Amino acid sequence: MSGAGDLDRRITLQRATMVNDPDYNSEEPTWTPYATVWAKMEFHGSSEGEGASREYAEMGLYFTIRWRADMSFTDRLLFKNGEGTDETYEIVGRPREIGRRRYLKMQARLIE
Repeated sequence: MSGAGDLDRRITLQRATMVNDPDYNSEEPTWTPYATVWAKMEFHGSSEGEGASREYAEMGLYFTIRWRADMSFTDRLLFKNGEGTDETYEIVGRPREIGRRRYLKMQARLIE
């Protein structure tokens, strides 16, 4: 990563809060935005697989943001694609620190 000028995409970070659903007497996650940040997006290939008796293809992405102490692998992010549609991504694994608390790089997978 050469510098902050590479951070040319806006993403919104979200965190889950568990809320009791009175209809089913169970806890359900409610996703709340806690930050909108600049990010760099990189493709890292795609994979194909079979799940629940259907084939699927998955495009892998990396998002790099400025370092944050409050980032967690249980968070997720929203990204507005080239068509102007919001896409929701889950973070795969733990965000990796780049430099000395300079950037965080996270692998993301589209939630369908």
